[in-house]
Parts: sequence; structure tokens; C-alpha cells
Amino acid sequence: MNREREKTSLIAVTHDSPGRSPSTWQERSRHLAIARGVGIFLLSIPTGLLLLCLGSYIYGRACPAASTHRPHGAPEYLSLNPVNKHHAAETHSPANQRLISNGTHWFKPTIILVSLDGFRADYLDRGITPELLHIGRKGLRADYMIPSFPSSTFPNHYSIATGLYPGSHGMVSNEFYDSVLNDTFSYKDAKKNLESRWWEGGEPIWVTAERQGQISASNMWPGSRAVIHGYKPTYVVPFSHGVAPLKKISQLMEWLDLPQAARPSFLATYMPEVDSAAHQVGPDSKQVNEAVQLVDGALGELWRQIAQRNLTHIVNLMVVSDHGMAATQAHKYAIYVDDIIDVSKVRGIYGWPLGGVQPKDSADILPMYRKLKRASKGKPWAVYLRENIPERFHYTHQARISPIMIIPELPYYVTTMASDKFHAELLGSKEEFPVTGAHGYDNLHPLMRATFLAAGPAFRSRDVSAPPLPAGNELVSIQGGAARGQVEADDGSHISDMDAMQDYLALVRNALVSGPDHTTPRAGAKHQAEYDAMWGESHLSEAQLRNIRYPPFENVELYGMMTRILDLKPAPNNGTTEFSRWWLQ
Repeated sequence: MNREREKTSLIAVTHDSPGRSPSTWQERSRHLAIARGVGIFLLSIPTGLLLLCLGSYIYGRACPAASTHRPHGAPEYLSLNPVNKHHAAETHSPANQRLISNGTHWFKPTIILVSLDGFRADYLDRGITPELLHIGRKGLRADYMIPSFPSSTFPNHYSIATGLYPGSHGMVSNEFYDSVLNDTFSYKDAKKNLESRWWEGGEPIWVTAERQGQISASNMWPGSRAVIHGYKPTYVVPFSHGVAPLKKISQLMEWLDLPQAARPSFLATYMPEVDSAAHQVGPDSKQVNEAVQLVDGALGELWRQIAQRNLTHIVNLMVVSDHGMAATQAHKYAIYVDDIIDVSKVRGIYGWPLGGVQPKDSADILPMYRKLKRASKGKPWAVYLRENIPERFHYTHQARISPIMIIPELPYYVTTMASDKFHAELLGSKEEFPVTGAHGYDNLHPLMRATFLAAGPAFRSRDVSAPPLPAGNELVSIQGGAARGQVEADDGSHISDMDAMQDYLALVRNALVSGPDHTTPRAGAKHQAEYDAMWGESHLSEAQLRNIRYPPFENVELYGMMTRILDLKPAPNNGTTEFSRWWLQ
């Protein structure tokens, strides 16, 4: 009983103690409610910011905290399965009508330029390139593309990028001596490659883009690390041996996945695997086929990644090569200049397999030329003084082209005994005459032919009839002149000292059917049926094939077309508006 009374008493004390009236409990509850409200409000701030950034991510705008950050690390990835996939971009487009939506993000018209070094045009005939053939069937293609002379790597990559012949942009060979600078350029010298003085004879597409407010990105494209006219790409990956093609594709995708303010509209990458294999063991080797399959698979993955991001109506993919490839044999086809002239009086012999002979003393030029000229009679090589090099090569740079040029026929090459022995040892073959790959020859030779495929929204649909190809009076230069070879640069100088128009028209006419009704077979195209069957289009008529297959053209045409796709004002170049009119919408 006492315990019950004590318990009751305690309870009574708890409820009836002084200062604990009902009004006090109401006040305490009100304070707790206010605290809960403040807590909920404070917690809602980071949640709201999170939702804001999520909305910004979905619609392609940067989060407030990242709006001034120029990303160089891990990118912000786009959704691989964007919502509103079939959203009509122009309906809700921002003020800039050039922006296009992929359903989740806004994009500028975009170009991805992929170079497959040494990918000869007929490698597509080998039955081992299903992905490239698929891309070609999705878009348009050329029978082949004609490299610039010489058909070497650095000259042609810079011709593609600038729209100029090597004789105009000055990258005349992979290695050359400049008599004005009194210095020698070598593609193997990574430090020297960064010097602006070698590159400023032209304006590459990435400089044109950056000058006009667009962002560019280059993954190992020759010359892109140098500052040219004060500019270089916003994003640059330097050349490095052994980087897998798929890793380069991943880099392209990282750039495409950047926020809109940081995303490039021009992207380029370079893949040397096919060229490297051919130089080692020749173009008809198993190793070359394996390299062809390797880059083909990478291009297939690139196209799938573009499609996964719903960008096939935004991104324009251009697949090119710089030149073709021929087989030669060390020692067997060597032209030893030290059998003819005193090479101790020569600064260097540049441009293998060509022979650019650079005497140390200008007084030796004519005597050496005469000896070489006499020795060339009846031989498969020709000798020219620089000023007498055939005009169709557009090889005119006075400071960088050697005063004596030896131009051999395939499969011959110009060298010295010591250099030839060194080269053969590098091949590591026990054969007496080891096979190797060579290029740099006459740019019109069939084995020097390059590849060109294009797919994307800027390119004319294959279902739309192609405009007529140019006749003699229809060719109009990019700058409005009648002859593209006589365009004047900003300083009043000519970017080329000859008229290229007739040369170009001859190429077009040779590629066209001979009859106006387009029923006469193409001249020299005895394998055309097999070629069309390879593309799965042998059932198409000649007129239908003309809608998708452009006759051969020179690679200097590509710069002007890229500037038109990106809505840029082109720098002076050797291209023609007629070329873009056929290809583009």
C-alpha cells in the first residue's frame, strides 16, 4: 500500500508541479514546430540545388557552380538513352537557330574528321571492312580521293586541313630544308614540330574555327599542337605511339559529352596503324589486313557511339586517308645518288622515295643537275630543276623545295648506299630484298589513291538527285574567282602561282561517262561492277550511282566543305564551291 501511495504521489507531482500549465505545453509545441520547419527549409536548399543541376544536365546547361569551369578532367557524360528522342529541335530552339537538340542537349553542327594513314582506296575491296562499308552506305562516297603531291603524310594532312597544295602551305615533305630559315624540318623531331614558323603558310580548319568563336579538338592530327597565327585547338592530345584506335574513339566521345559551352564543334583524330604495318612488310601482307580490320572496328564503334547518343542528325562524320601505298623491295629498286654525284657536297636528300637534292653550295646545283640528268636517260626516274617541275604537281615553294628533284616511277626510290643499308636493317628481315611499303610518288598513280567517305545531316541525301557535275564554265572558286589557282591571300600574294582549273576539269572529265545520257561505261573502269557489288549497290543504274558516288577529286577540296558545314568564313584556299554544291544539302 505504501508503494502504491508513493507511486500515486509521484505521478501527482509530475503532473501538478508548479509552472507546467497547459499553456506552457502549447508554447513548447509551437517552438518545436518552428524548429522542424527551419530544419526542413535548410535541408531543402541542397536538395533544390541538386534538382536544379539535374534539370540543367538534362537540358544541356551548366550547373551554377561549374558555369565558369573549363573541364580538362573527367567529362560530364550525356545520357546514352536521351528522352524525347524524336523531339523537333527547331520548335524549342534557343535564339541561336544553328543549335540542334538530340533530345536532351543542344549541339552546334559538328564535324568529326578521322584520318586513316595510308588507307589506300582499294583496301575497301578486300572484304574485311564491313563497318566502313556500312558508313559509306549511310552517306555518300568518292570512287577515290587524289592526294596532293608528294603523296606523303605531313604534306597531305596539312592540305586536307588548309585546302592548299604543299607548294602553297609550305609543308612540302615529311623532311625538308628551308633556305630562308637555314634550318631543317623533320617530322620525327617533336620539339621542332611545335614551332610556328613551319606551319604559318596556311590556315588549318581548327584555326579558322577558333578564330570565329568555335571550339576545336585534335587527337594527334599532324601540326595541331603548334600555335598557328596565334591559335591552336582548345583541346589537343599530342602524338604518342601505340595508342589503340578504340582509346582515340573514347577521347572523341569525351569531347562530345562535354557541356555545351565547352564542347568542340570540330573534332579530329589520326590513326597510323595501317600505314605503319605497310611500311614494315608491304601493303599486301597479313599484318596490313589485320590493321585494316582494327581501324574498321574502331570506326564501327564510333558510329555506334554517335547513334547511341542520338547524334546521327547532328554529327557529320568524314573518314579520309592521306595517301595510298605501294610495295617496293629494299636494295632491289634503289637509285643510289652517290653513284652519280659527290654526296659530301650535299646538305641532304629529302623526301624519300623522292630525291630532293640540296647542295651545300649553290654553285654546285647546275653541275649536279647535269650529271643526274645524263644518268637518268632510259631509266625509270626523271630529274628536274625546281622551276621545271611539272605544273600539275603545284610544287612551287622556293625556299623549301630542293633545287634538284628526282621523281622516280614505282617501285623505285632514291637513296644513298648508307641510308639504304640502315633502312633495310630497320625492317629486320633476313631476305636479300625485303619487301617494304612506300608512298610519295606521283599523286595520280592508282596505288597512291586515298579514301573518302562521309555521312551526316549536312550531306545531301542519296535519295535526292545530284546536281550536274561542273563543265568548263561552271567552276567557281571559293573566293569568287574563275580560277582557284589564282586566289589572293590577305597580304596580296597568290596562294598558288598557277591555274589549277584545267587540271581539275581534266580529272572530272576523265571520270565522267563519255555520253551525255550517262549510259556509256566509265573509261578504264573494268572492275566497276565488282566495286558496286562490294558496296551492295550493283543493282543501281548509272544515274542512281551518280547520286551517291562523286568522281575523283583532290583533297584540297575538303577545307572549303568543312567551313561551309560549320558556317565559317574560309581563309583563301584552292577549293571550289562546285565541289560543296554536289555533296552538301
